[in-house]
Amino acid sequence: MFKKTRRSRLILVLCVSAVLLSALGISPALAEKRFEGVEITVFTQTPPFIAKPVQMFRADWEKETGGKVTLITAPWGELYPKMFSSFALGAKNYDIIIFPAAYLADFASNEFLAPLDTFIAADTRIDWMDILPVYREKISTYAGTIYAITMDGDSHMFYYRRDAIENPEHQAKFKAKYGYDLAPPKTWAEVRDVAEFFNGWDWDGDGRKEYGVVEGMRKGAQGFWTFFSRSAAYTSIPGQAQGLFFNPETMKPLINDPGHVQALEDWIEIMEFGVPGMINMDNGEVRSVYAAGEAALAIDWGDVGVISDTDPGSTVKGKVGYSILPGTTRAWDYVKESWVDFPEVNHAPYLAFGGWIAGIDAKSDNVEAAYDFLSFLASPENSYISVTTPETGFNPYRESHFEKLAGWYGYGFVHPEDYLGAIQATIAHSNVQPDIRIPGAFRYFEALDAQLAMALAGAKTAKQALDAAAKEWEAITEDLGKEEQLKNYRASLGLPIE
Repeated sequence: MFKKTRRSRLILVLCVSAVLLSALGISPALAEKRFEGVEITVFTQTPPFIAKPVQMFRADWEKETGGKVTLITAPWGELYPKMFSSFALGAKNYDIIIFPAAYLADFASNEFLAPLDTFIAADTRIDWMDILPVYREKISTYAGTIYAITMDGDSHMFYYRRDAIENPEHQAKFKAKYGYDLAPPKTWAEVRDVAEFFNGWDWDGDGRKEYGVVEGMRKGAQGFWTFFSRSAAYTSIPGQAQGLFFNPETMKPLINDPGHVQALEDWIEIMEFGVPGMINMDNGEVRSVYAAGEAALAIDWGDVGVISDTDPGSTVKGKVGYSILPGTTRAWDYVKESWVDFPEVNHAPYLAFGGWIAGIDAKSDNVEAAYDFLSFLASPENSYISVTTPETGFNPYRESHFEKLAGWYGYGFVHPEDYLGAIQATIAHSNVQPDIRIPGAFRYFEALDAQLAMALAGAKTAKQALDAAAKEWEAITEDLGKEEQLKNYRASLGLPIE
C-alpha cells in the first residue's frame, strides 16, 4: 500500500512538471540540457584580456545546458576585418562576437547582427535594468534597436597621487608659486600647473626624480581618445547636441573649431611636464609608469586604478586618488560660433572607446543558444565576478557592481568607494559625452591620429593639424555618403531623423 501511494505521488509530480515545462515551451527531455549537442563559437581578442571571462564561465554553461562553447581569438588589429568579412560573406564563422562598441554602427547598419529586444524582454536572468542607462540605451543600441549586450563599462578618468597633493610642504610651496591651494585639479589649466610643479624632482622621497604627468600619446595606439578626453569640456555645452565630432545638422566636421585647437595646444604644452618619452607611450605603458611611481597625474580608463592598487609590483598602492576628467571655465559654442564663459567648471566626461559589447550573427544557426550564453556571461552575478577579477579587462557597468564593495576589497583595492565613485560620477554626469558611433568610425580616428602625431612632434601647429584632419573627415564622409552618415550620426545621438 505504501509503495503504491509513493509511486502514485511520483507519477503526479512528473505529470505536473511536464505540464509546467510544456507551458514554458521547454521539452521535459531537454529541461536540464536544453542545448545538448549545440556548439556555439565566440570570437574576440587574444587572451587574457576580454577573452578571459569566456574561459572562466563556459564550463559552467556547458554543464548546465549540454551545449559547447568554442573560443576563437585574434590580436586587436585583426578583429574588425575578420568580423566584417565573416558577416559580409555570410560565412557564419562566429555565432558570437565580443567587440569594441565603436564597431556597432558598421555591423548594425548592414544588418549583420541579430536584434535582441525580444530575447531581453523575456529574460529574467540578465536584469537589463540593472545596467546603467548610458550603456543599455546608447552603447548597446542602434537606431532604437538593441543589437548587443554590454560586457564592459569604459570611460576615461583622472588619477592623482594623494600623498603628493596632501603633503603640507608641497601645498605651501605650490601656493607660494601659483597663488591658489594645491588640490586635485578641477580644470585643464590647473592640470598644467600641478604637472609643472611636480615635474623633474624627487617629490616622494624615494631617491629618484619624478615627473608631472603621464598620458598615452603614441600614434597608432590610443592617443586620439586621450585628446578627446581633453577637448570634450572645451567643446561641449550642457544641454546642447554633441559638439565633439560633427555638426548634427550639417555633418560638418567640428574637429578644427577653436575648442579643439585650444585642447591640442594644451596637450602639446603638457609634454614639457611629462615622463620622458611620453609622446611614444600607449596606455599599457602609462599604467606601468604610473604604478612604478614616476608621475603625479595620469589619464586612463579604469586600468590605472586596478594596476596601482592590485598589482604586486605597484609602488603606489593606497596612494592614488580618482576623479572625473577635469573641465574648463569656457567652451566653444559651434551653433553661435563663439566662446561661452561659465561661472562654475564645465565638466564633460568622455566615454572613450565605450567598452566591449557582444552581439550575435544574424545568420547564425544557433541564435537562441548564443543569446543564452551571453545572458549567462553578463548576468549580475557572473559579471560582478568578471569586473572584480584580474586580467579580464572588464570594468563596472551595472548598478550592482557599484553597490557591493566586498569583491573590490577582495580584489585588492584600498579605497574602492573612491574608485567606483569616480567611475559612477563620470557615467552618470549630465554632460557625459559618448564616443563616436557611426559607420567608418575608425577611418575618422585614424585620419585624426596621423595629424595629432604631427602636431605633437612639432611638424605642424595645432590649427594646421586639425584643419588637415577636418578636410580628411569631409572626404571620408563623402566617400561613405554624406546624407546617410548624417542620418547615422543623428541616430547615434538620439536625435530625430528626417
